Amino acid sequence: MGIGYAAIAIKGGLNPFETVGMSILVYAGAGQIIAASMIVNGATIINIVLTSFVVNFRYFIMNTVVFNKVTESNTKLNILSAHFVVDECFALFSLMDESSIWTYLGVSIIPYLSWVLGAIIGVSVLNMLPVIVTNSFNISLYALFIAILIPNLKRSKTITLMVIITGILNYLLQFVIGNWSLIVATLIGAIIGTYIVDDKELDLEVEKEIINQGTVKEENHE
Repeated sequence: MGIGYAAIAIKGGLNPFETVGMSILVYAGAGQIIAASMIVNGATIINIVLTSFVVNFRYFIMNTVVFNKVTESNTKLNILSAHFVVDECFALFSLMDESSIWTYLGVSIIPYLSWVLGAIIGVSVLNMLPVIVTNSFNISLYALFIAILIPNLKRSKTITLMVIITGILNYLLQFVIGNWSLIVATLIGAIIGTYIVDDKELDLEVEKEIINQGTVKEENHE
């Protein structure tokens, strides 16, 4: 994904230093790919920033949960750990009994370095790759969203409905408000989700999934 992001960023007009710099300073995964794609489509800076803010707003919630769990932390460590938060690290740390801020930093810094390394590799080898390979990186954003969405869609029909509604809104609004359609559709979808998604139902599904995974591990161990 890091290499795919670099390919889209270079195509959007960013130079290698800007491309790698965004991975180091922003580190937003899907947010970076969206930003690079919007640059390709000629979006304004304000539009890109607001879209990234909406897409990455979940990190505020994740960091709040982490800060409430960790022990013996301080403001400087919290700021540092907040920069490294991603969905996978948050999920892993949330399921761990360990509550040390240093453990969380250790878990988080590995994917951060991997993402930055991916960007470095991307800008280094991009010109040496066949055109068909570099063009294929353009679908990496869609592949990432599918990988994030499918597990959640399997858990709840209401989430599936919410995603469909948001997608339809985004498609229709782009003919009216252009690049602002993603922001507006996401916000409307989130508002609708607060009314139609049952958190208790999702919690039960997650618990069942964790129990099932534990059962499979025990069977494999035996």
